[in-house]
Amino acid sequence: MTFPAKVIIAASLSFIALPAVAADDASGKLLKLIRDNGCQMTTVEAGEMLPKHGFTPDQTRDIIRDWDKKGWLDGHGFAGIKLSDAGCKG
Repeated sequence: MTFPAKVIIAASLSFIALPAVAADDASGKLLKLIRDNGCQMTTVEAGEMLPKHGFTPDQTRDIIRDWDKKGWLDGHGFAGIKLSDAGCKG
């Protein structure tokens, strides 16, 4: 493989990895916002706060679904986002 081909492949692979990094950054940013808010956020608070920090409803939903799979949510009787002990402590 020639040098230019190696450079093109390496550059392509780095661009492929960018969305995953961006998603992880967004998840971490959202997690910090909720932890700083007492490990919970009502739907009203989320509607006011999250757009100010660049979160879209679709993006937030996808992150929350991922957290649910990890066991980071405690959704029992709470209207909004409430982190489980595991999610809150990190």
